[in-house]
Amino acid sequence: MAILRLVVCVILLYFGIVPVPADEALLDYVRVVVADDALPVQKEAAEELAHYVGGVTNRELETVSVAQFSLSKMTGKSFFVGDKAAALALGRDAGPWEMEEYLLKTVPGGLVLAGHDGPGSPLSANVPMGSMLATYTLLDDYLGVHWFWPGEFGESVPKNPEATIPDFDIRKTPAFEIRSVSLGYPGIYHTEIFNEEARKWARRNRLAWVRSAVFGHSWFDAFNLRNDETFKAHPEWFALVNGKRRPPQMCTTNLEVINRMVDHVLKGKQQIMHISPSDGGGFCQCDNCTALDVPGVLSYDGKTTQLSDRIFTYANEVARRVGEVNPDKACGMFAYTYYNKPPVKITNLEPNLYLSFVYQSAAHRDSENLAEWREKVAGWKKTGAKMVVREGWGNHYYHDMHFLHYDQIIRNLAEAYDQGFVAAYGEGSKNFSAMAPNYWALTRMLWDPSRDTDGLMDEFFKSAYGPVATEMEAFFESYNQALNDNWSKRDRRIDTSGIAYANVIGAWRRLIPESAVAEAEKHLAKAEAKVPNGEYADRIGFHRHGHNYTKLMLELLEAYRQLELLGVKVGSFNPTGTPKRDDPAARDALLKRAYQLGEQREEMLLQYRDRAGPDEGLYAFTNDRGLRPWHRKVKEALGIDKETALTKEKLSAAK
Repeated sequence: MAILRLVVCVILLYFGIVPVPADEALLDYVRVVVADDALPVQKEAAEELAHYVGGVTNRELETVSVAQFSLSKMTGKSFFVGDKAAALALGRDAGPWEMEEYLLKTVPGGLVLAGHDGPGSPLSANVPMGSMLATYTLLDDYLGVHWFWPGEFGESVPKNPEATIPDFDIRKTPAFEIRSVSLGYPGIYHTEIFNEEARKWARRNRLAWVRSAVFGHSWFDAFNLRNDETFKAHPEWFALVNGKRRPPQMCTTNLEVINRMVDHVLKGKQQIMHISPSDGGGFCQCDNCTALDVPGVLSYDGKTTQLSDRIFTYANEVARRVGEVNPDKACGMFAYTYYNKPPVKITNLEPNLYLSFVYQSAAHRDSENLAEWREKVAGWKKTGAKMVVREGWGNHYYHDMHFLHYDQIIRNLAEAYDQGFVAAYGEGSKNFSAMAPNYWALTRMLWDPSRDTDGLMDEFFKSAYGPVATEMEAFFESYNQALNDNWSKRDRRIDTSGIAYANVIGAWRRLIPESAVAEAEKHLAKAEAKVPNGEYADRIGFHRHGHNYTKLMLELLEAYRQLELLGVKVGSFNPTGTPKRDDPAARDALLKRAYQLGEQREEMLLQYRDRAGPDEGLYAFTNDRGLRPWHRKVKEALGIDKETALTKEKLSAAK
């Protein structure tokens, strides 16, 4: 067959016709070639390629070493994985490589898959894995192998012995130099099985954080605020508030503070070191700091003076001095709360200053919020800022319910890339049983934000749910549309168009009303009745668990809100001034129901810990720190002495 194609090409060239390279049959590929001393990421790429191509073609591929291949005459085509196999196939070294660069190139003997690889675990987000990027690009983008969520039942390997692959000549780097989403609260709360599967899912979806960087609040570490020794020795370094020096904020015009931060960056392990202020308020009121503020320019809350000019005067000075000593070092800053808007007087930011742009695209359902985001981006862009997406795609505000916003994710990441953002990272949730469509949209756009998005979600529903794709799309859309229709009904306890926890915690029954849950139930029940046994049925059962958890949480959160109206101090669920009711019988009945629901919630959190369901870690984290003690308050009101099973200590013992 290969000889016939060559003859045809020669004839066409003789007559001046340039042929379009024909797709090659995947069955022509019979082996994977990789060096014996290949790096772990290269060996992992070779193993993954052999396994999944074998799954698509329904036959095994052998794996041979570079030495074996060189010493024997082998027929059939080969996949050449890693730098040494690539050199064998190309007749030259394919390097040098840019950071995370990857290569797919068709050669007479097959296909080269190589790139910027580094030593270390193949599952570490910090290890360069160019050969794996090339491998997953072939599998995902061209052969339809997908990984929807962690775990084997979250992967789709289409059986297609007739599959073909095109003539490749791709050599490029990823669009975003950071592509990362954390799956819930720290992995110390999760089982080793889940953590392992989550790492595999992230790598297979081409997520990575190779350029070492940290953007978080820095002063806690830089000034050792774990104790008060620094404050005792240097109170003048700290913010002057109401006439007194106090932590956790620093005086950003103090030269010794700037010296300390320059030293912090230069000695830091990461290439991009954090220099952001502490979280919250309490900023310095000294004359030098306030002189940098612009009178009359207010921050996001409409009350507090915007601090961008003073904070970025400090950030620019630190970055400038760092760059003079080490041009390879950079500084990471939040654009956050009182300094999330562009400065007025500063026209240019230092080229080694990365701006972590804190926002949530889910809030873009509000046209006012979207307009504000675009205005801020335009302003920051004028300063030459290296902008970085720092998102909350599935954070704790949503309590692991069906807070779907895949449309906003797709549009936002496409627009962010078009506006010059260079990286993207943020918080997610472990709960794919509720928010799987969000993560499909997220991983697709993190990898290729310039892609054609027509049919992007259709591909997810068809490949994930097969014969019940229509029913499952309607199921998820019931929740998505409810949020679209009702987003304006959230509270405005805090005057912001963004997502504020205080504005949603008491509003869930308005955002996702019972009618929307009933509509979702109808479509899920249709899918359950229609789906055949096997992988699709397993996925539907997984989403049934997520749906039931959302139903429970909506009733439970509303019960807490009503209990507060009945005089039980559970949490801050109602706007100040909401009238209370005096109804002891209703209070007692609701307390008992809230207790039942709270116990059921804990049972559901423990039911599928190895799977990507509701996050037991989020719940345990709050228990360990005394946050959101809602269930404990209900038990106290009922006189029930029963310890929770969800703490770090107990979850660790149960692994």
